[in-house]
Amino acid sequence: MDLDCLGSLILVKKLFPGYKLIRSRLIHPTAQGLYTMYEKYFDFLNPQDIKTERIDHIIIVDTSSADRVKEFFNCLHNSDPEITVYDHHPGETCNILGADLAGHPWGANTTCMAKLAMERGLALESEEATIALTGIYADTGRLIYENVGREDMEASAWLLDQGASLRLVKSFLDTVKEDYQMQVLNQLLLLIRTKVMQGHEVLLSYLELEENIPGLALVVEKIMDIENPDAYFAVFFVRRNNTVMVIARSQERRINLHKLLGFYGGGGHQHASSVTLRNQEGPLFYEQFLEYLEASLVPATCAGDIMTRKVFSVNENSPILDASKYMEAVNHTGLPVLDGGGRLMGFISLRDIMKARRASCMQAPVKAYMSRNIISSHPGITMREVERLFYKHHIGHLPILEDSRLVGIVTRWDFLEYKKRRKGPDAGENR
Repeated sequence: MDLDCLGSLILVKKLFPGYKLIRSRLIHPTAQGLYTMYEKYFDFLNPQDIKTERIDHIIIVDTSSADRVKEFFNCLHNSDPEITVYDHHPGETCNILGADLAGHPWGANTTCMAKLAMERGLALESEEATIALTGIYADTGRLIYENVGREDMEASAWLLDQGASLRLVKSFLDTVKEDYQMQVLNQLLLLIRTKVMQGHEVLLSYLELEENIPGLALVVEKIMDIENPDAYFAVFFVRRNNTVMVIARSQERRINLHKLLGFYGGGGHQHASSVTLRNQEGPLFYEQFLEYLEASLVPATCAGDIMTRKVFSVNENSPILDASKYMEAVNHTGLPVLDGGGRLMGFISLRDIMKARRASCMQAPVKAYMSRNIISSHPGITMREVERLFYKHHIGHLPILEDSRLVGIVTRWDFLEYKKRRKGPDAGENR
């Protein structure tokens, strides 16, 4: 049970007051602090408590995988219940026999339950609202992950109106607190290496532990916040029982972790997934895993995918006045300057034209006032590299050359539109 699961459950209790919540034997380390503080609000039964009961209806939240709920079904006897699943994982196929799948592919599963509560006009205690808001914030990266939708925002606003405490929510999300977590964090910061894979900036680390320790996922998420890569794959090898654990986080839509780690039997989200493998040799697995990533990652989006191919340009010998009129006609703030053979020679901007106007030189050729120190690139440059060039050189246009000829241009508008579209459907999926 993670924070999103607990947030969903506290709302299930309000939505279905005749039902009892059943506690899993497994609580995610991120959720332990909140559960400790609010245990009485859940009033959980244990799975063993239902062994003698006849169950008519079961509600499952935040998963549609039979393996993740088998501890409960193992305790069902003399029952043939109806089953309703509220799950927000769009990549998972429900394999719980006879289940009716509900829910929506929103950022948090708690959002699904909150929207139901809003529709029914329910009122919450401030503590219940705080638990639910923590669940939404946890699964949406405080509402900035790419899986966030309008519904997550609306549900969060409603929970704030119900009395949720942002101060408490923040305290439950600041989870890297234990000394052993800080020790692992410091080790990983020294060990991690950055590798460009298929154009993606990927962090990788391999760490051997004597025994498994709780809260490793929290450390991985903290490193994601610090380093800001496209993805991070942390491989841990527990020597005591020859177990490999892979914990992965991604903020790039083309890096689908659910599919990548699903190859090993792992599970989770598109942007957060993990897998545990028994009887492994850590170093050998790590080498093979890197080869698998290289072969399986879909190439990153590059300038050639999003650039404007119809490029407005001016000739280097054209008068400044003509260039000014043309720039106004096409509604651009700058244009590439080409020679007679179509080669890029410079760039003319509104600022350059203003200099010529102040000098009363509007009939001078463009090449007399154009900028010759041009920042350009090639169609294969990744969008992360495009972003770096924009910020480093304070430019708003990046000409794209192929064999020294202008084939396109990436503007600030092209880049911002790409950033917005990253949330929508993408042409690439991990193989």
